[in-house]
Amino acid sequence: MKRLTKTSFLTLAKEYLIVTFAGILNALSLYSFVNPSKLIAGGFSGLSSVLTYVFDPLITFIEFDELMSVIYFVLSAPLLVCSLILLRGDFTFKTIWSTVVCTAALAFFPLVNFPKFEDSHARLIAIAFGGILIGVSMYIASENNGSNGGTEVIARIVAKYHPEIDLSKVIYFANIIVMVCGSIVVMIYTDERVSVVIYSYLYIVMGTTVFGMFKRGFNHPQKFLIVTSEYDKISQAITARFKRGCSFMDTRVSSPDGPSRKIVMVVVQHRQAPALKQIIRAVDPEAFTIVKDVYDVFSRPTFNRSYKTK
Repeated sequence: MKRLTKTSFLTLAKEYLIVTFAGILNALSLYSFVNPSKLIAGGFSGLSSVLTYVFDPLITFIEFDELMSVIYFVLSAPLLVCSLILLRGDFTFKTIWSTVVCTAALAFFPLVNFPKFEDSHARLIAIAFGGILIGVSMYIASENNGSNGGTEVIARIVAKYHPEIDLSKVIYFANIIVMVCGSIVVMIYTDERVSVVIYSYLYIVMGTTVFGMFKRGFNHPQKFLIVTSEYDKISQAITARFKRGCSFMDTRVSSPDGPSRKIVMVVVQHRQAPALKQIIRAVDPEAFTIVKDVYDVFSRPTFNRSYKTK
C-alpha cells in the first residue's frame, strides 16, 4: 500500500474539496433551474425527477426536492456498488462522495429557502444557466477522477473497455433516452405540453456541450492525414512553421503509373489548422487530406500548452 505523505494528503484533500464543489453545482442546477421549470435533466437525475413526480402526490410530509434527494440516492446506490466492483479505487470513492454531497445539498436548499428561478416564461434562461452549471460540474468532477454518478459512471465503465469513445457522447445518448421517457411522464402528471421535451433536450445539449468543450479544450487538437507525393516538402514546411515533427505511412495507389505517395500524419491545435491547410494547398494542391478532431492526447497531456505557433 502506498504511503500517505503530507503532500499526497493535501493533494487528495484538494481533489475531494473540488469534487464537493461539483456535487453542489449539480444540486444547484437541479434545484434552482431544472425542477422549477419542470425539465427532465436526463440520466439518474432525470429518472429521480420522474419518480418524484409519480410519488409526490402520495408522500405529502416532505417537499418535492427533499423527496427527490432520497430517490436520487436510492437509485444511485446499486450503480455505485457496480462501480466498486468494476472500477474500484479513487474514482468510485469520489463518486460516492459527490453523490452524498448532491443528495445533502438537495435536502438542505429547501430548509434555507435557497432562491429558485421560477419564471415559466423564460425557460431558455433556466436552460442556459442550468446547463452551464451541470456541464462545469461534470467536467471538474471528471478532471479530478470523480463524477456526479449516474450515466457518468456508466460512461466510465464503457471507457474502461473502449477508451477511444468520447465520454460526452455516451452521456448524451443515455440522457436522451431518459429525457424522452421522463418528459412523457411529466406531461401525464402535470399540465405541461410537448414543449417540455424540447426544453429538456436543449438543457441536455447545453450541459453535454459545455462538458465536451471543457473536456476537449477550447483549442483542441486536430489530426491531419495527408496523402501526397510531396511528402518531404510538406513535412519540412510543417516542421518550420509549427516546430514539430510528422509521421510517415507508406501507401499504395490504385494506379500503378501514378507518382509515389505517402501519408503524412500530424496533430495540430485547432487554431493552427487554417495555416496548415494553406501549406497543403501551396505545396501540393492535389493532396488528399482527412481532418479529424482529437479528443485526448493522453501520452502528452500538456500538448496544447507546449506547442505554440511562433
